Amino acid sequence: MPKVLIIACGSYADNQFGCPGDWKCLTGAVEKRGPFADYDDDVKVIGFLKCKCPGRSLIGNIKATKAKVDFDVIHISNCMAKAEPTCKNHDLEKLPAQIEEAIGVKVVVGTHDFG
Repeated sequence: MPKVLIIACGSYADNQFGCPGDWKCLTGAVEKRGPFADYDDDVKVIGFLKCKCPGRSLIGNIKATKAKVDFDVIHISNCMAKAEPTCKNHDLEKLPAQIEEAIGVKVVVGTHDFG
C-alpha cells in the first residue's frame, strides 16, 4: 500500500478557489481516480501539506515531514499543478524534479480527474 503525502496550494485551499482544499484530492485517492488509478494497491494518504506563499519553505517543510512520517510518494495537487493563474513562486515544470532530488521520493503531478 503506497503511503502518499499530498502537497496543495495553501492560497487555493485557504480561500476555497474551486476546492475546499482536500476533499477532491482525498476522494481521488480513495476512489483511485486520475493519477491514483495507476496504483495496484489501495492508497494510504498520510498527510496533506499546504505550500504557503511565497513558497520558500516548501522543500524544507517536506523534509521535516519526512523526518517524522514515512511516505513513499508525493502527489502535487491539481490546485497547485493546474492553477490559473499559475503559481508565481514555483516553476511547476521544475518543482517535481527539485522535490525528488531533495527528498528522494517519487513525485506525481495531479490528484484527481474531476473538476
